[in-house]
Amino acid sequence: MPTDQLLPKARCLKLIAAARNPNLVFTEIECVRNDRKVVWEDIGEGLSGDFNPEDKHDYQHLRFSCYKPVQPYLPNEWEQMDDASYCTRLPISTPPALLEKAAQSILDAIEHSSYKKRLEELSWMCLEDFRPES
Repeated sequence: MPTDQLLPKARCLKLIAAARNPNLVFTEIECVRNDRKVVWEDIGEGLSGDFNPEDKHDYQHLRFSCYKPVQPYLPNEWEQMDDASYCTRLPISTPPALLEKAAQSILDAIEHSSYKKRLEELSWMCLEDFRPES
């Protein structure tokens, strides 16, 4: 998703109410393409650092981390790529199909040697980015 298609922060905040569910537990999701892997995880992050369940405006954010094989042709042993782990504005309630779609953009970015800036841009993704245009 090109940077100019990312929506402003305010457009995503209206989805907070739908994203808050204290009983929801997120299971880690991995997306692999060739020799790169993206992992979606919940590590307790919220709008301003750690998720604060007492703050009605906060919600649990997902983080993506990118991995490469420790050695070429050993795809079962992975190491995290440098500067390739970011918190997003996607809530833990994001459907797996949308996470897979988002992971494709991340995998596209890490195919290039200068991926850091693009990953920073992608960290701003939110549910609104995946809504069909009306």
